[in-house]
Amino acid sequence: MLEPTLVDGRTSVELASAVPELVSGCIERVAAEATAWRDWSVRWLDAWDRHDLDAILDLVTDDVRYEDPSLFGEFLTGRAALREVVLSTWQAFPDVRFELAGTPYFALLGSGMAAPWRMRGTFAGDMAGGPSPLGIAPTGRFFDTHGVDIYELRDGRLARWSTTTDLFDLARQVGLLPAPRTPLFRMVVRMQRLIAPALRAWHGRRG
Repeated sequence: MLEPTLVDGRTSVELASAVPELVSGCIERVAAEATAWRDWSVRWLDAWDRHDLDAILDLVTDDVRYEDPSLFGEFLTGRAALREVVLSTWQAFPDVRFELAGTPYFALLGSGMAAPWRMRGTFAGDMAGGPSPLGIAPTGRFFDTHGVDIYELRDGRLARWSTTTDLFDLARQVGLLPAPRTPLFRMVVRMQRLIAPALRAWHGRRG
């Protein structure tokens, strides 16, 4: 039996049941934080639009934490680490543009904000990072993808940044994965099914 995931000491059902109470309690807090969120968001979007690295780093805390599915469950901490994330993004996608794709959402608990975004650009440079020190060579393909960022501020600066996007869709758009229902896609699925028994046996031996 798996242990339940707790949020602020509540189970999922308890948290869902507490929504009316949480909403009434967060209205005043969100209203008080609205100006800070506005000021930070405008500067953040403008800095990314201008590719201004110094302006971006000035908007984060010294110990900012960055979470991204491309990090394979790990996370990065500090301005220096975030600097490399920003530079590697611009290196791979030199014409990249981030924009809000919907209305931001504020957390009922804590001080977080979720922002749906749209990212467009061209995979025109080496993509550094990830599991291989070689990086991934550019394909020259244009992409148009969406995702959601979760931000947490501390004293007017970004203290935690968690980004989520459909990496499979992005990889397909830039030519790193085959499109669904194509012969190449079906071949990849067949290969996975061929090696699945060996993987199950290997995981079984590891316990």
